[in-house]
Amino acid sequence: MKKELHLVREFHEKFHAGIQETPANIGIDRATFRYNLIKEELEEYIPSVEKNDVPNIAKELADILYAVYGTVIEHGLQDKIEAIFAEVHRSNMSKSYHELKMIKGDGYIEADTKKYFT
Repeated sequence: MKKELHLVREFHEKFHAGIQETPANIGIDRATFRYNLIKEELEEYIPSVEKNDVPNIAKELADILYAVYGTVIEHGLQDKIEAIFAEVHRSNMSKSYHELKMIKGDGYIEADTKKYFT
């Protein structure tokens, strides 16, 4: 993840996109821009699946990641996101599978992401 974040940071530096060095909110206007960018990339995924175009599926998935990594950088979370991802993974692994969906059963443990901001 660090290599990818570094590459996207290069892009942000070249095009003067937002970069925070420490965790921060970016404001509703910029957050709405990032949301729409991610949404646009997500919407380009399904047509590739419908066309059975695996190379383009891979490209669209990379575009989704690129947009998400850019959002991580704009929020200044690049130094924390791997640990937070691992914490969310730990929480997800405590879920149960029932009738074609994941549920938060008796053994569910919520992700404690706040511990990375103290």
